[in-house]
This record gives sequence, C-alpha cells and structure tokens, in this order.
Amino acid sequence: MPAAAAIAAAAPDVAVILIVRDPADTPDAVLAALAAQPEAAGFELILADGRPDATPGQPPGITVIRAPGLNMPLLKARGAAAATARALAFLEPKAVPAPGWAAALVRARAAAPQAALGGTVRMAGGGSATDQAAFIFEYADFSAAQLASGRAFDLPGNNMVLPRTALLAHCADILATDGLNKPFCQARLVAAGIALRPVPDMAVAMATSHRLGRLLSSRMRYARCFGGTRVALAPAGRRWRYRLGAPLVPLLVLARRMGSAGRAATGPRRPGTLPALALLCLAWAAGEIAGYWRGPGGACGRLY
Repeated sequence: MPAAAAIAAAAPDVAVILIVRDPADTPDAVLAALAAQPEAAGFELILADGRPDATPGQPPGITVIRAPGLNMPLLKARGAAAATARALAFLEPKAVPAPGWAAALVRARAAAPQAALGGTVRMAGGGSATDQAAFIFEYADFSAAQLASGRAFDLPGNNMVLPRTALLAHCADILATDGLNKPFCQARLVAAGIALRPVPDMAVAMATSHRLGRLLSSRMRYARCFGGTRVALAPAGRRWRYRLGAPLVPLLVLARRMGSAGRAATGPRRPGTLPALALLCLAWAAGEIAGYWRGPGGACGRLY
C-alpha cells in the first residue's frame, strides 16, 4: 500500500480508522484518496483488518491491527483502543473520501472540538434498482442537502468522527462486549451532552454492487443484532416494551425508509427501486423482531 507512506502521524489531532472486513474489499482506494489531501498528512492512520486472508506485513506510516474474522463493530473498537489522537474518524473501503474531505474535517474540528461529526454520503454512479434501494435505506438522511438543512440527527457509520475521550469514557462496556455498535454508542454520547454536528463538505463517495437476496439476508442479520443488543442493554421493564411493540416494527420501518426515498440523491430512479426498498424494510423488520424475542444469535459475529 504505497499510498500509506505519504500519510505521517505526529502528535495527531485526528486518527483515521479504516475498517476492512469483507474479503472482497481493499483499503487502497481510501488510502490513495487520503494521500492526495495535504490536510491528512498529520493524521494518525490505523487499518483494522478483519479479512481472513489479509496480506501480512506492516505498511509504512500506518498502524495495522489484524484480527481475521472479527466483525465490523469490534474492529472499530480495536481501532479506537489503539489510537492516540483526540478524535477518531471512521471510514470503510466502499466509501472513499472525496477531495476536500480532510480539509472539511479539520475546519469542523477547529469550530467544534468536542462534537461528534457526521459527513455526507454520496452515491457513486446510478447503480441498479437494488443498489439504489440499499443506498436509500442506509444513507438517504446523509445527503449534503439534508445535512445542510439542520434536520440530521444521526451519524453515518462510514463517515463519522467521534471524540476519543468521550467515546472511551461513556461507551467502555459496549465497546468491550459488542464493539462500536453505533446506535447504542451514539445514544450514550448524546445523553452525555456530546453534540452531533453535520458537516456537509466532509463527503465520501459510496460505490457498492448488491444482489437482492444477499442484501436482504445481510440486513436481517444487522437488524437481528440490533434488536438483540437493544434488548440486552435495556432495563428489564423496557425489554418487554420492545417485545410487545414488535408488531409495529414493520410499519415504523416502512414509514421511515419509504418516506426518505425522496431525499436520497441516487440520480435517475431505476424501475424496481421502491419495491426493492419495501422488501428491504420488511427484511429488516423481521430481523429486528427476531432479535427482540430470540436474542442476536450469531448475527452480530457476521457483520461486514
């Protein structure tokens, strides 16, 4: 990875933690994008590599954590534990930082050094109907227009910056057992008074190619992990509220995700995108309900 040599880390304010889990992924595009941005030269760079066949060796200028088979949240937690910087920026291979990403991050850190930052996620290319449905489901709320509107109340897991001290202080138990499971760690940070600050100019370009069957099964796994973890972390009384309210989950997911379709910047809409999105909502709802009643099972260990 020659691009890593261009990124030095000396007394860094920011650590970029790049998570690679899918055997088909490579960190090279993200590393090259960072190397092309002068502001990233002072960042600490950590590669948390969970691929089963990751190439051994220590690329120059980068800390490598090799943990074959570890899931995405636990890889993020390992990266956070290894970092020394004051802020932790989490990236993934399929979401490549756009030009100006590092400069926008530096400006946002100067303006709000204690805040948690979330950037724009763009869709790279029009994609198939399934690709568009997946993007709407995950990232409709993270368009530049939505972030600039002030109506964003969430952080994208593949383009977020968290204050390290606050994360380790308020989420230590979650990090140790479940890893950086974003919804729950984010809720802890908000409860502790950490502001969520949208940064529209801090953009990544998301390029994925999905098969509908595999996408539906993967979202069911994520949802079962979410539901099971949510119940496990909740007080006893609230656990039954989640379980008894489970019949409402399909309606809530459909209303939220289908309602967000108009905000997603996917380019020209493909025929079949909305039906694929509806199926995705129902698959998520089924997984979440299973998590509430049967726990996460092995779902959390298979998160890419």
